[in-house]
Amino acid sequence: MKTLRNAALVLAVAAALGACSDDSSTENNSNNAGATNDGGASSGTYTLKGTVPGTLIEAFCDDGSYFSAHSVVNGSNRHPFSLDLPRDVACRLAMTTNEGSADGRVITPVRLVSGGSGSIAFSNDDDALDLGHVSLALSRAEMRSDQNGDGVEDTPLDVALTDAERQAIRLVVKDRDPLDKDGDGIPNVYEDLDDDGIPNRYDDDDDGDGLPDIEDHDADGDGQDDNDLDGDGIENGKDYDDDNDGIHDDKDDDDDNDGIHDRDDDDDDNDGTPDSKDHDSHAYTPVDPGTPTAGRLLASQCAQCHGTDGRSRSDIDSLAGESASEIIEEMLEMQADRTPGIMDYHARGYTTEQIRAIGGYFGGISGNGYDRDDDDDD
Repeated sequence: MKTLRNAALVLAVAAALGACSDDSSTENNSNNAGATNDGGASSGTYTLKGTVPGTLIEAFCDDGSYFSAHSVVNGSNRHPFSLDLPRDVACRLAMTTNEGSADGRVITPVRLVSGGSGSIAFSNDDDALDLGHVSLALSRAEMRSDQNGDGVEDTPLDVALTDAERQAIRLVVKDRDPLDKDGDGIPNVYEDLDDDGIPNRYDDDDDGDGLPDIEDHDADGDGQDDNDLDGDGIENGKDYDDDNDGIHDDKDDDDDNDGIHDRDDDDDDNDGTPDSKDHDSHAYTPVDPGTPTAGRLLASQCAQCHGTDGRSRSDIDSLAGESASEIIEEMLEMQADRTPGIMDYHARGYTTEQIRAIGGYFGGISGNGYDRDDDDDD
């Protein structure tokens, strides 16, 4: 990709910096529980850490992204773990002991408690969030409650934060959580919709209708086409990891996990609509540059240096037609490294979702920018 850090950006006036930022929060129902907030979460990622008695730690986030890590065996019953999570996206935790045993694994959803308030959804404003030691059941006999015998705790485990960790935590309380549709504190992926004793995450037929989930457009059995391959409650068109394999769809060469590479697959998200007609296939299709999308409105500030609609008429690089994933990745890197520079300041003015919208907009514009040879014809 043509780098966004073009030296010619020094030509942009410093006064433009204030105009490019949109620091509005998307966490409208947040409970800061005593946290201080100076105008929104810092950019980049933070490290979630703690100790557990040996387990798999998973995070399921609002944008469909998925993160996981295993704790480190150290000869004790307190195995350390660390997991890097996005600061401005609310996530939910689940921890699994005896992961390799289908009949013996224990899945424990986690609810963070701060200042008397609690939620399974949270984000963090600091560089790290230390949960301390999380005591988990190591066998099904030790579980607090598992009425249907699916190996998932019936209620989330409350983990109380220390005073120090409560300063930056952002508990996100949602009236209707797409990742916990029934509001019981158990992420959708660990519900057992057909009550067959197998949580959805490990069940190839979540609703027990005899149709494999990969072919089922109503995997949750609610009578509606949910277009949700991984059963996490987020429709494929809004999910950045359709098959929940930990690989962003922009980099995943098999979005629907059907064994067919996307380049050879006529229906990347397996929703029954050919990619050529599917607006939610995650393929960036050419758009009219004048279309007033959210991405175009956010990207309007970029025109000062990169040209209208990202088609530069100077020595500064064009962005039109560039890879959306590379634009997104580079802007996120500029957010995180805190390098003093105009593009770094610009990048830090946007949330992750806004950066994705900007990248998607430029990636969907056909053409490679302004051809300076055209001036010879004027």
